[in-house]
Amino acid sequence: MVRQRFDPLVEPEDERHWRSQLIHEGLLFPRVHAEYERYSRLPDRPGALKDLQRERLTAVLRHAVGAVPAYRRIGLTLADGEEPWRWLSAFPSVSKLELAEGMIDHCDDDIDPTACRVLETSGTSGVPLRMVRDDDALVHEWATALVRNQRQGKAFDRTVLMPCLARTGRWFEYTSPGAGLARVAQFGLAGCEASDGAMFAERARYFRPDVLAGTPRNLVDFMQLLQAHGGQLPSVRSVVTCGELLVPAVRDALTEFFGLPVTDMYAMKEVGTIAVQCEAGSYHVESERLWLEVVDDDGAPLPEGRTGEIVITDLTNRAMPLIRYRTGDFGSLASAACLCGLPHKVMDLVEGRNPGELRRPDGTTLPVLWATRTVRRHPVRRYQIVQEADFSVTALLAPAPSFTAADAAELTRNLEDVLGTGIPCQVRTIAEDAFHDAGRRKDVDFVSFLTGVSPTFGQGAAAEPEDRPHPVGGPASDHGRR
Repeated sequence: MVRQRFDPLVEPEDERHWRSQLIHEGLLFPRVHAEYERYSRLPDRPGALKDLQRERLTAVLRHAVGAVPAYRRIGLTLADGEEPWRWLSAFPSVSKLELAEGMIDHCDDDIDPTACRVLETSGTSGVPLRMVRDDDALVHEWATALVRNQRQGKAFDRTVLMPCLARTGRWFEYTSPGAGLARVAQFGLAGCEASDGAMFAERARYFRPDVLAGTPRNLVDFMQLLQAHGGQLPSVRSVVTCGELLVPAVRDALTEFFGLPVTDMYAMKEVGTIAVQCEAGSYHVESERLWLEVVDDDGAPLPEGRTGEIVITDLTNRAMPLIRYRTGDFGSLASAACLCGLPHKVMDLVEGRNPGELRRPDGTTLPVLWATRTVRRHPVRRYQIVQEADFSVTALLAPAPSFTAADAAELTRNLEDVLGTGIPCQVRTIAEDAFHDAGRRKDVDFVSFLTGVSPTFGQGAAAEPEDRPHPVGGPASDHGRR
């Protein structure tokens, strides 16, 4: 069987994007490797991580007040000699909606477009964002990922399989320089016949992956595919989940089938990987790149051990600095260090974000994600998918100014195509304050009121690897997609 680097079914626009991305990764790899060697030595130097955080937080805050309109207007003066964490507490937090509406004001006045990548977030929280990340941010993210992989025993030349990606119905294979020249394959089952499952299972065995990576849903689908077509994949040495809430039952099922512990990652496209589980099971924050706070509803920092909203400051992205960014996710910082010995802060993930499923009257289900992706193709500022008690679905929209009646009609038709028979649907525009909420500071993109079921408020996935999945060891962000 001949491996294909670029599948002939890939559309020209997609192929151009992939080639551009891989070339960009290759050009940055010398810098990535240099930072990787630097980061590899950090744990051996007591206090080195704290010193690095102090240096980077000082630099990014000074840059923000001097070169970014949204922060220059605050009028803060950062005096010499003060700890940067004291400065940070004087900065206001920023919400997804504020960032979406003021994207330009949050960019560096002298941004260099040749040294940046533009991305659009998935919008599964109901508020899509356009982000700019500069090359420095990408280099540091890739470098810390290579260190993490080395710590976990993963080789640079590993093979990574990202199975059952819903977006694509093809096998697609490439080499990712940003991930240490890992060889990656991915495939999807969208639009495929049942008989295609055997072919994908065969190709997966031929590929001999060292690592399986994907959302919990995708990995469960792949597990069931293997069960139906020949059983195990003996080459796999690591199973990694990201992009959705990993519930205990799914973790147990994957662990039992593959005979390996599951490593879970918490990430979002705005900043990439945020925290990754170590062998002891703790979620270690990528503290070389990020400063993480937990705040209450009023934005006041909470002490370690208290649950609140996760707020992130990116220490490396100067093109569009994220300072005290309210993620909409909830968790807490652990008060004790992890027994594994790493100096990085540990977070307890109390709540992830899982968009959930739509149900048909016959008992079958389909991902809410399919509907939200359809909505995101249209000019809306915010949206929410609501399943009513009679199984019908309503897409609630806060439209952008360019949204027209033609958009509403086209969106209705597209939703009908995605949902299929058995789920009537409609599109309705509403005011910003008319969305359903879950009684907390969190935008919810899915609400279910099915008869006999308590109202369900689904939160969007923290990252969606099916759209531009980076292999384990590469960023969880999505450069230039959507």
